[in-house]
Amino acid sequence: MNKIRSKPIMLIILLVVCAVAVYAYVKLPADERYPVHWNISGQPDRYGSKLEAVSIGPIVSIMIYVLAVVMPALDPKRRNYERFKREYLLLMQAIMGIMAMIYIITIMAAFGRQVNIVLWINAMVGVLFIILGNYMGRIKQNWYMGIKTPWTLSDERVWNKTHRFGGRIFVILGILFIFNALLGFITNWIVFLILLLGLTFSPVVYSYILFRKLESR
Repeated sequence: MNKIRSKPIMLIILLVVCAVAVYAYVKLPADERYPVHWNISGQPDRYGSKLEAVSIGPIVSIMIYVLAVVMPALDPKRRNYERFKREYLLLMQAIMGIMAMIYIITIMAAFGRQVNIVLWINAMVGVLFIILGNYMGRIKQNWYMGIKTPWTLSDERVWNKTHRFGGRIFVILGILFIFNALLGFITNWIVFLILLLGLTFSPVVYSYILFRKLESR
C-alpha cells in the first residue's frame, strides 16, 4: 500500500481545504463569532471563534489523509489490502472529498451566505452512502473498513456475502437521504432515525444469521 503516499487526489483535496481555510482566516473579521454546529432543523446552535471555524476542515482532512496511509500498515490483515487497493483508495478519497465539501459549505455560511445546511448535509451523506454501497461488496476482510462483526471477521464467506448485502442497503440509505433532502417527505426526525438505524443494523443481523446457517452445516 505504499502507493497511497504517491496518490495525488487526496493531497489535492487537502491542499484545497487548506487554501480555503487560509482565505477565510484572512478575510473573516476577527472579532465576530461564527456558526460551527447546526441542529437538525438547520439552525446554528453553537458559535466559535474565527480560528475554530476555519481550522475544522484542515484538521479533519489531515486526519483522514493520515488514517488512509496508516491503517493498512497497522492492520493485522494488511495483506488483504492488496486485493482491494483500488476500492480502498476510491472510498477514502470519497470520504475526504465529501467532508471537504461540507466544510466549504460551512465556510460559506460563515461569510453570511444563505445556505440550507440540512439539505446539503443530507445530500452529501446520501452521495457518500451510494458510493460506499457500490464498492462495499469488493472490500476484503480487514479490521478498519467495512461491516466488522464477530461473524464477518470469523468467516470470509460471511464477510463477502454480508458486504454484498450491506452494499445494497447503503445504496438504499443514500437514495433515502437524497430524496429526503430534496423533498423532505420524512419530516419527523424520530421516524427517520428509526428507519435509518433499522436499515443500518440489518447487515449485522444478516451476518449473524448467515454465520449460524453456515456453522450448522
